[in-house]
Amino acid sequence: MYIFLKFFLGILSFFSSSIFILGFYQLIQYFFFIEPSIEGEIFNYEKICGKSETSNLTNKKCENLMSIYWLLVTTFICFIFTLITAYPFFKIKKK
Repeated sequence: MYIFLKFFLGILSFFSSSIFILGFYQLIQYFFFIEPSIEGEIFNYEKICGKSETSNLTNKKCENLMSIYWLLVTTFICFIFTLITAYPFFKIKKK
């Protein structure tokens, strides 16, 4: 039972931490290297997506903003899941 639990926690921790790292990498990509840049407007949803304006630039900015929001949520969830699974993996001891 000990080996199965340790193996299971290790696999879950590895996958969640790798998804966390990939999500963080994608966040950095979207923040600084994707055009059109929305560095200063990250918390301005109404300014970017709230208008009825349908220009190409506005649609692309809104798409990037939604991607950033979803990446923030999933990266945070994966970080919490990594903490929940990695802590018992390193603390569990065989009696």
